[in-house]
Amino acid sequence: MSFADNLVYIRQHYGVTQEALAEQLGVSRQTISKWEANINFPETDKLLMLCDLYNTNLDDLMRGSVRIANVHDTELYDVHMNRHSKAIAAIPFFVLLGVGLLIMLDASGFPSNLSTVVMFFFIIIATVIGIVSGLGHTEFKRKHAGIDPRYETDVLDRFGRRFTTMIAIGVGLILLDVIALIGFSPEHGDIVDLGFTTFHFDLFMGPFLFVLAIAVYILVYAGMQKEKYDRSEITYIAKDGTVKPGDPRAKTAAELKRDHILGCICGAIMILAVIVFLVWGFLPSLGDFVSSGFDKFELKEYIRNGHGGFAVSWIAFPVGGLLCAVVCVIGSALFKTNDELIAEARKENPWVKVEGEEPAAGGRADPK
Repeated sequence: MSFADNLVYIRQHYGVTQEALAEQLGVSRQTISKWEANINFPETDKLLMLCDLYNTNLDDLMRGSVRIANVHDTELYDVHMNRHSKAIAAIPFFVLLGVGLLIMLDASGFPSNLSTVVMFFFIIIATVIGIVSGLGHTEFKRKHAGIDPRYETDVLDRFGRRFTTMIAIGVGLILLDVIALIGFSPEHGDIVDLGFTTFHFDLFMGPFLFVLAIAVYILVYAGMQKEKYDRSEITYIAKDGTVKPGDPRAKTAAELKRDHILGCICGAIMILAVIVFLVWGFLPSLGDFVSSGFDKFELKEYIRNGHGGFAVSWIAFPVGGLLCAVVCVIGSALFKTNDELIAEARKENPWVKVEGEEPAAGGRADPK
């Protein structure tokens, strides 16, 4: 591809008009038109500005193909983010799986220390996956700092339909799971009587958590995929009023500070959730140090009634996740600027109008 072809592709790819590009480079629209017609070429400083603005290199711009470079970026990014999404979604899946096995093994009469070891085996798997995926993701971003993937409209449309389906399936599984849990809950004691057979209620908690693990996996994976297609982690910093053209993800320093504060709060909440999980879970092993006179069997019964043990302490994680969601929703609302609120209102309802603005192209001014 020639420089002219690359310039046309870049401008169309980012949805920038000749007038907008001319304003960004400090030239006239006629100059841009001559560049695209191969009549003349820009000076070196303008070429470097183009490379900085549209995240390409001089060699691709002048002698190579910016289109091919962008396709390679997208394919590389897509493969990595698919793998990363599966790994992150697997973390809560294995934690819930381990807790479900713990409850089932305890109800089946296995020694509590062995069932706890089985649970921690799955938690270790989740931890290792999280560490390896997190470090790998950081290393990928370091090696490909200049990556700028772009998805075609039809790809985004197909994912939009898949995303809706995945969210519906995940939420539907959770609701069915909860309904089944309520339906099988015994009115008295721990024994479920179905007429033709009976079983301990804790044996049902295993399948309940397995289905919940699948639902959470689907929801987390769907959310990670949405971030992939939105390219949420690729953020452009607004500096001196200049942002990357045509990209809605440009952030100011104030927005970065807001995200950092919310991230720190959520991190603190999840650390507290881990502390609650461990302290509440290991409470049975503290029987020898209980000064209230509980013996081992009384303490175990005390825990089974919902006062401790890993069979119930896992609740700290979903509660922590919900608290993080609450913090993010409230924090985002409190820190949003007026421009951000207007932009979000327009995204939800394109008919939102701002006083003093000209009507959009193709539209009709409101009657006076």
